[in-house]
Amino acid sequence: MALWLLAKPLTAINESVMSLSLSHIFILLTVFALAWHFFSELKVREIALNAARLHSDKMDVQLLDQSVGVHRVWLKRGRDNRLHIWRNYQFEFTSTGDERYKGHVITLGEWVESVQLPVHRAPASQSSSQSTSQSSTKRTPDS
Repeated sequence: MALWLLAKPLTAINESVMSLSLSHIFILLTVFALAWHFFSELKVREIALNAARLHSDKMDVQLLDQSVGVHRVWLKRGRDNRLHIWRNYQFEFTSTGDERYKGHVITLGEWVESVQLPVHRAPASQSSSQSTSQSSTKRTPDS
């Protein structure tokens, strides 16, 4: 009889812990999907920031604020004919230290499609007074 008294509370505890309804499962899946999307966004943002840094160094301009911000987001098909998230990140740079210009990094999924800098003043040490830059950089996704 003493065993029956001990077993009953354990059974009641197990039943209450193990009962997950369909709504609980849906909520958990939604939370996991949002967390996955958040960390995926952080990864692509870091890829875009690195692309902006490398291109700024290559073009001899200074990346301001050391950051990029999402300007536009859209769904687009890639070369593999699958849907990917297309993102346009905006960043600011300067060539002379006096004026701010806005550049763009365009990504498709985790791939950098292009880095674009508008026409801007060149530093006095360069021979031309204006330069324009647009390059396409293909990168493999970071694993």
